[in-house]
Amino acid sequence: MAKMKRRRHTSNKPTGQGHKLVWFTVIIIMIPVVIVGYVLLTSLGGQNRPVEGSRFSKADLDPAITKDNISSLESALGNIDNVEKVSVNLLSATLRVHIDLVDSATDDVANVALDSAYNIVNEQLPIDTYFTNKDSSKMYDLEIDSYNYLIDDTHTADGWTYLKLTKTGASDGPVTDNMTTAKDPELSNQLKAASEQIQQNIANAKNEDDGQ
Repeated sequence: MAKMKRRRHTSNKPTGQGHKLVWFTVIIIMIPVVIVGYVLLTSLGGQNRPVEGSRFSKADLDPAITKDNISSLESALGNIDNVEKVSVNLLSATLRVHIDLVDSATDDVANVALDSAYNIVNEQLPIDTYFTNKDSSKMYDLEIDSYNYLIDDTHTADGWTYLKLTKTGASDGPVTDNMTTAKDPELSNQLKAASEQIQQNIANAKNEDDGQ
């Protein structure tokens, strides 16, 4: 009688050593993926936040301007004549005051409001203390905008009033600029004439093309 041979079935299951090798490979691959993903997420999360530099030391901006100071300023500034709306914010160590006047306000009205706002700031946050650098420390900058409106579809440049006062920590005193008046009228007129000439040339060329 012939003897029957038994077939040996080879198992396809990985050995314990194979399992360890697979997991080790996966971990090695995932490490850079996790790092890159973390960097991307933190970068995206910080896009809407201002970049905070390190130009100020611990000795700078002392005393500090607080939220209570800002609220108190807004309340007092709102009592200035011809004011429709006031906003005060503190960004990048600059206190910014925006005074929105009635639409009919003139340069004289805006200038009076600007002076009043500066005096109110000085009463509550003395300029020499908060907005003037010391020998060993830097302090805040101050910007005050006084305007009757911002130009849009219903508000034209005619009759627009916009004055801006700036006092940096390094300056001796405030400087006021009229943002609606060119600092160099001659250059402004030259640019305006050049722009009008370009527009006229374009119109002439279009008319010639239409006549052909």
